[in-house]
Amino acid sequence: MAEPTIDDDLHELLELLPPLVRNLRRGSPTLRELKPLKRAFVQAELGERHGRVLLTLALSGPRSVAELAQRLALAPATTSLLVGELDRAGFLVRHEDEADRRRTIVSLPERLRSALEEVARERLEPIRRTLEQLEPGARAHFVEGVRILSAEVARQPS
Repeated sequence: MAEPTIDDDLHELLELLPPLVRNLRRGSPTLRELKPLKRAFVQAELGERHGRVLLTLALSGPRSVAELAQRLALAPATTSLLVGELDRAGFLVRHEDEADRRRTIVSLPERLRSALEEVARERLEPIRRTLEQLEPGARAHFVEGVRILSAEVARQPS
């Protein structure tokens, strides 16, 4: 049997990607339970980029703004802006680092923490199960492929 061509693989991906993206974006059961929170998010004019900050904090716990910027691959100024907007809307808490007063630590407010942690786990569980099924080399290639695809999509004109 002949090795698939790039066009063969492209056609298969065109079939696989739309339902994959649709299902990844679909609300989890926990997310559906958080409709009042989602309305507050929209009313505060917060968007997907703010959601990335919340998901990162839900997965990794409190972080300095600099650590958060690095984890999100954003400029510190952009991250600081997002943190400020989330803080004003009541979606996160900022406080000085006890060890270094120049550093600001951000975390999820207690009232939102468990719900947001559950949403993050539910949203990422299919990806986690996929990565667990791959051998380390295949996993590295998969992640590299997604990284390259992301960079190529970002280069597209709007």
